[in-house]
Amino acid sequence: MKAIYILLALTISSCGAQKISETYTSADFPVSQQAYAQAWNGGAPGSGSGITLYFPTKVTSGKEVVAVYFRNSVNKTVNYTSDDRMMMVSRFRTDFNNRQDLIMDLDSKKEAQNEAPTLDKFPFELKNNEAVIALKEINSDSISYVKLLDIQERSQLDMPSMPQ
Repeated sequence: MKAIYILLALTISSCGAQKISETYTSADFPVSQQAYAQAWNGGAPGSGSGITLYFPTKVTSGKEVVAVYFRNSVNKTVNYTSDDRMMMVSRFRTDFNNRQDLIMDLDSKKEAQNEAPTLDKFPFELKNNEAVIALKEINSDSISYVKLLDIQERSQLDMPSMPQ
């Protein structure tokens, strides 16, 4: 009976490891194509903030990007950074400096109308400098996952407020 439990535990624990089909580090790319993240913050109150993730197109290897998982966030939108098509960009919004439509009132019945945040389980355990990219074959429904390690952090961009 113990053998069955051990076999079952090994099977369950190995399923998560099989999700990642390839892993890349910064050493796998030339300096101009290394993955990096850069936080940004809007200058005006409520203008928002976020983190932009840059990664080389080499990791997609001709497949369609389905989703990017980074710092407990998921983004399903990616773009090329420029005409050379060597890097891709995915932008993640953060809660800091975002305008929230909250009802603040002495009457608790009015405040109860605020929506509770949704807490979805994040499918990967990632460090702050790691990301996973879900890729789909062009003529297939099969999805593979590529993990990026050693993502460099660049200094934050502070966007100035509008001219007065």
